[in-house]
Amino acid sequence: MSFTTDQSRWRALTVRDANANGHFVYSVKSTGIYCRPTCPARLARRANVGFYKTSAEAEAAGFRACKRCKPEAGTIDDPQERAVAKACALIEEALQGSKPKSIKLQDLAKSVGLTPRYFHKIFKDKTGMTPKEYAKSKAQGLEGAGAIPVSTEGQTMFESLDLESFDFTDLMNL
Repeated sequence: MSFTTDQSRWRALTVRDANANGHFVYSVKSTGIYCRPTCPARLARRANVGFYKTSAEAEAAGFRACKRCKPEAGTIDDPQERAVAKACALIEEALQGSKPKSIKLQDLAKSVGLTPRYFHKIFKDKTGMTPKEYAKSKAQGLEGAGAIPVSTEGQTMFESLDLESFDFTDLMNL
């Protein structure tokens, strides 16, 4: 996905899309700080948010780097953030196509080399939502882009299935 418009950037910011890291940074006028799209800090009001392609542009506009997500570092050095970014990509890949694939928390955790409990914890810490919430938000985001087919009743497949094809049953028991 390209993050060229403010609308697509805001959408990525609200769902803390790990794929948006490196494409842009956002600034908050009320605090004078700029962050990565996946920064775990509380989301600012839309009216106070501005977008920049690079950290240098944000600094030139008078903003300082967030001490929490360290956007001036450029690449993601944190192995936890890399694991979450990989898991987000796997979730999005599973949602693509006319028929979503089943995905389990254990499979996501195993694919990034972590235990399910620890993976769930860092995913929520880094994105501000659980993997299930992330999948639902991405499904709704894809729905608006027309990537999810619409049933004859006018509902999207995910509204009618309510993501039953995803096996997140053990997610809430952690």
